[in-house]
Amino acid sequence: MRLRGHHLFCASLFQGKGYNGAFAARMEEVLAALSRGEAFLLCEGCDSLCAACPNCRPGDQCALGTEDAARRDAAAFAAVGLIPGQRVVPEQAGERLRCVTEAQWRSVCEGCRWQREGLCSWGLFQKMRKQRFV
Repeated sequence: MRLRGHHLFCASLFQGKGYNGAFAARMEEVLAALSRGEAFLLCEGCDSLCAACPNCRPGDQCALGTEDAARRDAAAFAAVGLIPGQRVVPEQAGERLRCVTEAQWRSVCEGCRWQREGLCSWGLFQKMRKQRFV
């Protein structure tokens, strides 16, 4: 399994909603793997979740562009002190996510579509990051 930086944050906040049913089902699969303690590879660009996104185009291209996601990835890696190419276990990711400050969270998540739709917030992140990555 591969996860891009900002998807560490998304996985902490997922509430069963997403771009479509296929994407939500893939997120559930990823969360199940994390709950089993399966290691994952941190990556830049398309990952195991992007593959189920309706905006994914051939050649791992995104119909919405890549600049915003790449910026969020870089902010996420900086916030948790991990780098692309690292193999990580959920417990390690959880330790790092529990240390994220509100300012760091904002650098990753501020202005995201899911925040605007009310599906994530700093308060929810504080609660969920303790439950999802053990």
